[in-house]
Amino acid sequence: MVAIILVGGKHLLNPLIPVAKEPFLYWLTIWLKSQGFTHIVYSAGAQYADKIAAFAQQLASVDPSLCIDVVIESRPLGTGGAAALCAQRFPSPYTLIVNGDSILLSNIRPALQMLKQQPQLDGIIFGTPLINAGRFGTLEVDEQQRLVAFREKQPGKGSINAGVYLLRKELLADMSTDKESSLEYDCFPMWLAQGKSIAVVDNHAPFIDIGTPETLRKAHELVIEYQPVISGQEKIQAASL
Repeated sequence: MVAIILVGGKHLLNPLIPVAKEPFLYWLTIWLKSQGFTHIVYSAGAQYADKIAAFAQQLASVDPSLCIDVVIESRPLGTGGAAALCAQRFPSPYTLIVNGDSILLSNIRPALQMLKQQPQLDGIIFGTPLINAGRFGTLEVDEQQRLVAFREKQPGKGSINAGVYLLRKELLADMSTDKESSLEYDCFPMWLAQGKSIAVVDNHAPFIDIGTPETLRKAHELVIEYQPVISGQEKIQAASL
């Protein structure tokens, strides 16, 4: 099974920025390995492509259990186009997609089993419930915890998109890789319009983010605190299924 890390976004901070004395991408890769993913694909934009390719080669050389491939965008494809390009190049029945600037320390395995055991499900989004979700868009779900829509920022509690997705092969297999698209704003609305079933699983796991200067400073502390969890030495909680 393949895990795709999206590290090519034009607004993404350098994924190799040091956090707790290692590149942030190192911690994200080690966390995926602890979740059972040994084939990892870095989806890289041109801005950091050479450095990411060199990092991938170095990491794979010291950890032979990891198979790391790098797919470089010739032009910006957005999260949707980049994910489709990687998934079509390295097809797998199920694909995990994660943003390259955050780590959600949730146990992925139960959600993967859920997707495998429920053939009517096409994909899963991980959500993070917040008391005040006003700074973010939220996930609207029905009574069966199936995704209905992405909602714009509005005051009050709600579940936000944690940037972690489990998708069946069929969702990405026929997508265009010739134009820029967003998973959140283009792909998921299109799949919902096609009648696809997307489950939302909520969790309260620690969330490590380097997306802003403020969260980057906090990330140093969190990586040190949760390093045993990231490396798989300690168990972590599963999302609420």
